[in-house]
Amino acid sequence: MTRPDVIVVGASAGGVEALSRLVRGLPEDLPAPIAVVLHTTPTSPSLLPNILSREGALPASAAKDGEKLLPGHIYVSSPDHHLLVKADRTLRVVRGPQENRHRPAIDPLFRSAAQAFESRVIGVLLSGTLDDGTAGLYAIKESGGVTIVQDPEEAIAPGMPRNALKHVTIDYCLPTHEIASQLIRLTSTSVALETPIAHNNPAMVKEVNIAEFDMAAIHSEDKPGRPSVFTCPDCSGTLFEISDGDVLRYRCRVGHAYSSENALKAQGAALDRALWTALRMIEERIAFLRLMASKAETSHNQPVARDFEARKKQLEDQAGAIRTIIIKADYQA
Repeated sequence: MTRPDVIVVGASAGGVEALSRLVRGLPEDLPAPIAVVLHTTPTSPSLLPNILSREGALPASAAKDGEKLLPGHIYVSSPDHHLLVKADRTLRVVRGPQENRHRPAIDPLFRSAAQAFESRVIGVLLSGTLDDGTAGLYAIKESGGVTIVQDPEEAIAPGMPRNALKHVTIDYCLPTHEIASQLIRLTSTSVALETPIAHNNPAMVKEVNIAEFDMAAIHSEDKPGRPSVFTCPDCSGTLFEISDGDVLRYRCRVGHAYSSENALKAQGAALDRALWTALRMIEERIAFLRLMASKAETSHNQPVARDFEARKKQLEDQAGAIRTIIIKADYQA
């Protein structure tokens, strides 16, 4: 019998609304701290602490590196930095490798909480697209903690809750106002939590250290998972395949990490960049051939001018084919 020591919450699209509803139902004497990751763009100022402080009774602030966790306080991730919690009840705010194409990402926070607090952690996943947070909830569940997701029927973007429900044994699937009531119950009384399955899991420890940009973990040849045939969409390094139950995810040598869905999206984005680069190079070559054909015409060198025109026409056909792929092909699906 134990009482949860920390609550970790992840959200993405539609997350501001969901977090606002959640904090409205929490009392000022909540006996546990709350650490929150909301997907944000790297350069946008974070207004979430002010929003949450205004919406509910709990004070909220941007998390600071090395700050102590205090009960009844909400700590919000900063743009372009992962938020992690440590066993000594301090926070790490670090610019580690992107995970699921995000920094901050939800999985590093959840995974660090599972490592640090094992069965004494509650993980809450709210509205968002794709599947960031699924692997993190899996780590929390494997460590014996409590897993909660927002009811997908209520979520503005139901992708993240639905993916978690599909792949993780979730303890509670609730609308946000009921999540608040459940958090009050779980933190106000001692509850029987599951025996940790992944106690001191070396692979999980290493992944937390990678997110923290620990160079020993990054340089280690003993990578989590096994080498795959795929390469990292961000740095072109080898991707290592990691299994979380029936879910496959990937991490490269320098730490970029992807769920399967996010890997597909990242590959699509890389293909998009490659196609636009190819189109630009072909258009430059067409312009050069046009110039050379014009000079040959001026010099009354018709055979050379016709050769340049023929080569230009061939490239124009190739450029048209690439434009068709860019406009019509669903290569990012």
